[in-house]
Amino acid sequence: MRYKSRLTGDLDRWIERGWIDSGRRGDILGDVPDPVQRWSAIGALAILGAVLLAMSALTFVAANWDAMPRLARFGTILLALWLAMAGAGRALDRGAGALGHALALLGVALFGAAILLTAQTFNMTSFRNTAVLIWSVAGLATAFAIPSRPVLILATLLGALWAGLEIFNPFVDTAIWSYLPLWLVTAWLAIRLRSKASAHLLAIGLALWAGHALYWMDQHFDIADVSLHAGATLVFGALALTGALARDRGVTGGGILAAWMAVITMVLALLLQAQFDRPPEAAISGGAYIALALGAMAAIGGLLVLRLAIGHLRPGPAAGLAGIGALVFVTPYLLAAAGIGGLWWLQLAYGALFYAGAVALILQGSRESAGATGTVGVAAFIGQTLYVYGETFGGLLDTALFFFVGGLILFAMSFGVWRWKRRQHEPAVPAQSDPVQSGGETS
Repeated sequence: MRYKSRLTGDLDRWIERGWIDSGRRGDILGDVPDPVQRWSAIGALAILGAVLLAMSALTFVAANWDAMPRLARFGTILLALWLAMAGAGRALDRGAGALGHALALLGVALFGAAILLTAQTFNMTSFRNTAVLIWSVAGLATAFAIPSRPVLILATLLGALWAGLEIFNPFVDTAIWSYLPLWLVTAWLAIRLRSKASAHLLAIGLALWAGHALYWMDQHFDIADVSLHAGATLVFGALALTGALARDRGVTGGGILAAWMAVITMVLALLLQAQFDRPPEAAISGGAYIALALGAMAAIGGLLVLRLAIGHLRPGPAAGLAGIGALVFVTPYLLAAAGIGGLWWLQLAYGALFYAGAVALILQGSRESAGATGTVGVAAFIGQTLYVYGETFGGLLDTALFFFVGGLILFAMSFGVWRWKRRQHEPAVPAQSDPVQSGGETS
């Protein structure tokens, strides 16, 4: 909204100066998409009221649980559910959007209460996790039909809750693969409704799911600690690049996914250096790491090539990110080959490439559409500097010299980037013609 208002003022000024034809004003403003509707006080109060009403219904049933027959318990919740949904439809038909969304949220909450209380009433305790999944799917269907971002946020939370319940279910001895299709459907709906809150929840849910899947692989394929750490770093790096590609394509939530995964990747890559003092037998494992790491590396390579092809990534940052990814991939093998006594060269190479990767993120983040990437790069640079300081320097003079040289290098890099950007924006100077070669007269 602020951008469109600023553009309107700019167009009026440009038309007054004769830079733009006045007949193009409406076409330009019409090309600017309408702003996404934000939260309002009316909507927030209605949503909070819906939450309190849902809690009231649950409390009423709980208070009269023993005195109410089974069918009466079920009928009370079912009646409240249908009243809420009917009220939501009526409010939306009359243009009361905030009230309609609040009543729809209340209806979805009551639906969950109905199936959970029904499972408890008829002693279907093994059904409770599946009931949460059904609750989440019902929320997604409601969010799609209305459509409603508040309901979508609730459905996203319920999907993550179901995955968490399955993770801690002692009878489930596998990765929760069925969460992936639910996550993809939820992500599609979040893109359709342009819900950034749901995008944040989806990013967190995907990170937790990926962490559990890696833990499951470790338990069943006995991956060595260093190999598991390196593989996890590559997997989250591939997910970060996937989010970055989605952001480049203008997909809602792509930047959010890229930011969350880039932070996790940066932390994992930074902490991988702490594994360099592990014994060689803790570094290398069998074919499970090969399959995991090669798959992640192939995804990283393909995503880097795609981003280069569409012009959203420059060769320098791409080379830096590819370099640190390749070093992470071979780190378990290098540790196993070098042993405890020969790691200084690996630490030096890893630190240098980590700095190169951080600088690549900073340069990539200088683009207006990738500010979070630059922030992650700065955090990675600071984190690596603190790690080097803690591992290497003990005396005050050595520390002062280290920071002095580092500061000079950063100032030199900043000056170089400024000069490069200045040359990029300088207009080309037209070549002056030679009067002798052009046949011009001198008198």
